[in-house]
Amino acid sequence: MKAAVTTAIGNPDVIQTQEVPKPTVKEGWVLIHVKAFGLNRSELFTRKGDSPGVEFPRIQGIECVGIVEEDPSGTYASGQQVAAIMGDMGRFYDGGYAEYTLVPL
Repeated sequence: MKAAVTTAIGNPDVIQTQEVPKPTVKEGWVLIHVKAFGLNRSELFTRKGDSPGVEFPRIQGIECVGIVEEDPSGTYASGQQVAAIMGDMGRFYDGGYAEYTLVPL
């Protein structure tokens, strides 16, 4: 899948479009086919190294909307429209700047 990967702390040119593996769904998480994501000032701070504990490379994006691809818990139906926001998304696990993202329930 394609993703905008922040490869290191730095200026906007550290964000590169890359081909990365599609996330593998796991218990307690939901796989979302991303249809849109927001651009946020907080991602600018993260890219500049102002979000403690964030490791790079990282797929940023603290919010997205999309369609449920897979939910092992059955909480969300496949094809259901969803929005995911905040938490550690895009900081401590990969976020919405990608074709797919995996988020916790």
